[in-house]
Amino acid sequence: MDTQSPLQQFREKVSCKFLKRSDAAMDLIDALTVAGHVESPVALSEEAPFRRKFSMVYDVLENGDIDTAELGQLWYEAQPATCETLAGYEVYAVDTTPNPRPDAETLPERELLKKDRDTPAVPGWKFSWLVRLMQRSTSWVAPLDVQQVTAESTECQTGAEQVKTLGQRDQRPKVVTADSRYFGHLFLGVFVILKHLVALVRMRHNSTLYEAPTPKPPKSKGAPRKHGDKFKLANPTRDPDRTETFVLGTLTVVLTAWHSLHLRKLPDLVGMALRVEFLKADSTPRYKRPLWLFWTGPLTVSLREVCLMYLWRFAIEHAFRFLKQHFGLNANQSTNPDSIHLWMRLCALAYWQLVLMRNEVEDLRPPWHSHPRPENPRPLTPGQVQRGALRFLTRLGTPASSPRPAGKGHGRASGYHPQPRKRHPVLIKSQKQATSAP
Repeated sequence: MDTQSPLQQFREKVSCKFLKRSDAAMDLIDALTVAGHVESPVALSEEAPFRRKFSMVYDVLENGDIDTAELGQLWYEAQPATCETLAGYEVYAVDTTPNPRPDAETLPERELLKKDRDTPAVPGWKFSWLVRLMQRSTSWVAPLDVQQVTAESTECQTGAEQVKTLGQRDQRPKVVTADSRYFGHLFLGVFVILKHLVALVRMRHNSTLYEAPTPKPPKSKGAPRKHGDKFKLANPTRDPDRTETFVLGTLTVVLTAWHSLHLRKLPDLVGMALRVEFLKADSTPRYKRPLWLFWTGPLTVSLREVCLMYLWRFAIEHAFRFLKQHFGLNANQSTNPDSIHLWMRLCALAYWQLVLMRNEVEDLRPPWHSHPRPENPRPLTPGQVQRGALRFLTRLGTPASSPRPAGKGHGRASGYHPQPRKRHPVLIKSQKQATSAP
C-alpha cells in the first residue's frame, strides 16, 4: 500500500519530468518554496534546501530541461479533490502577466508593454497563465499552463490554445473566466468547438452585440441573415429577460440579463449579456460604470452564481502579485529564452508545493499577528504556508540525490573570444495584427 502523501507523490513525478539537471532543479524548487523574497536566482543558493554551489543555479537555468507536455498533464492530475465548484462547474481563469526587460537588447522578440495610457511603454515579454480557481474567498489557485505570448501570436490566440488543451483533457463541465481583452472571436471561437466549456468574459462598456436574426421568408432568394438588430451595451433598447438582486458584503448587487445575443464575427456562439451594478447603502452606484459580462453557458444557472464566478476570477491577480513578491517571478534577467521559460515553470512548481502542503504545515504566525478563533478557523494564505514550508520540507525529505564534489572547472579555453551577441529590435504589434486571425 502506497503511504506517500500527495506532495511526496507530486515531487517524485516532477523529478522524473526533468530531462536534465533533475537533482539540482529539485533543490532549486525547494529553495524557491521557502525563500519568501527572491532578489535574483543565484541568491537562492543561500537557502537551506539548496545543497549545491551557487554556480549550479546558473547551470540549472542554462542547461536544465523539462518535458512541458508531461508537466501540464501532471499539473492537471494533481488538482486537489477539495477544489470547489460553483453551480456544478469547475472554474478556471486565464490572464497574462508582463515580464519587463527594458535593458535586454540581446533578448529576441521583445514587444512594447503598455500598462495604461498614463504609463510609458516598456520593452519585454508577456506570459499567459491558465489556472484553476480552488477555494472561494481565498487567493489560492492551481497553475495548469504557462506560455509565452510570442511575436507571431496575441494574448487571445495564446489563451485560446491553452483553453483548447484544457478542453481536450476530459469532458467535465468547466467555466473559463477572462477580462475584457479576451472578448473577441480569436479567443471565444474555441468555445464553438468545445461544447462542454463555457466562457465568462468581461465586455467593454461600449461593446456591441447582435440579436438573433429574423427568419427568412419562405421561397425568398439569398442566404439567410446571420444578424438581427444591434444591441449596444451603452444603451439597451429592449426589456431584460431576467433580473436578480443579492447582497454582497455591504453592497447590494443588481443583476440584469439579456438572452440570445452574439458577436458579429461569431454568430454561432449565442450567449447572455449580464449587467452587474454595485449599489451602496444609499442606493447610489459604488462604481462609475456597471460591469458587463458575456456568458455562453445554459440559462438555468442563476445570475448570482454567474456573477460570483467572475468575481472569483480576481484570485489570479492575487496569485500574480504573490509570485512576483515572494518567488521573484521576474527576477531572472537572463537573455536566454529557455532560461526564462524554465524559471517561470520553476516558480509555478514552487507554488504547487505550497498548494499541496497548505493543510499540513504548522501555523507559525508570530504572536503579534492576528489569530483566528478556534470555532471559526480560516484557511492559511500562501504567505502563511510559506512561513512554515522550511520546517515541513525538512521533515519530508527530498527525491533529489545528494551533491557530489566535482572539483573546480577549467573555465574558458585559452585564446577563446566569444562573438558579440546580436541585438534585436523591439517589436511593435499593430492593432490590425492583434485583432485579425493569422
